[in-house]
Amino acid sequence: MTEQNLNHTYSFASHIDGNIQSEIGLWNYDEDIFIKRSLNFNRKTLLHHYIETTLWNDYNRDIRKYGGDYTHHIESFYELFLEFVPSKNPFKNLEKLDDYELDLYNDKFTEIWINKENDFRKLFNIIADNVFYLLFNNRSLLLKFNEKIAETVSDTLYEESVLTEKGKIARKNIPQWVKKAVYSRDKGRCIKCSTDLSGILSTDRRQNYDHIVPLNLFGVNDPTNIQLLCQSCNLTKSGNIIETTDLYAEWW
Repeated sequence: MTEQNLNHTYSFASHIDGNIQSEIGLWNYDEDIFIKRSLNFNRKTLLHHYIETTLWNDYNRDIRKYGGDYTHHIESFYELFLEFVPSKNPFKNLEKLDDYELDLYNDKFTEIWINKENDFRKLFNIIADNVFYLLFNNRSLLLKFNEKIAETVSDTLYEESVLTEKGKIARKNIPQWVKKAVYSRDKGRCIKCSTDLSGILSTDRRQNYDHIVPLNLFGVNDPTNIQLLCQSCNLTKSGNIIETTDLYAEWW
């Protein structure tokens, strides 16, 4: 994440946070992508998909609402492309245009929006990456997100071959790259009791990488659904959900 796009990233992150914390359902998702990412650990997580889809749907709705005058959208997208993916910017040299030329852009905006869809989706893809790195650190939000994901899983029709006998998603081995990310995010400590699991301050190094929403409660195999627990807290939690915390060890 570069310094120049921090403001936009925090703004989008706040928007996504608000959506997840609300009581409304998740989003008009692509069911094939949802099923694929819920079954196996992917670097492009379900949260990535949620961010991209939410932004795309929001902008589509906003553009239809303000049909005819797209000046705000043109200026907004110009800045976003300039900061996140300048090579794909369809609104080049906007600051040099006079009012007449800007009106021409305005008249052609819907055409640009449709014909350059891949470029706009590339923009949202990069924005999603930046927003993800902020939200992945918020375990309380991840708990809320995965509870909503579980509701979606329970209403989704999966092939029987990918489910357990009880109709739940089958457990997959957690990849090392997921463990590394979760360990770093959780600062090598149990998220429930803060026991140090690094071996530096304690001899207990038994790290348990746990599903925040258990698979038996329609949880998924997704990096956003994994947290770090000590052996004792993991045994106590068992197949239940425990309230997580965003508290970390003090720096000094």
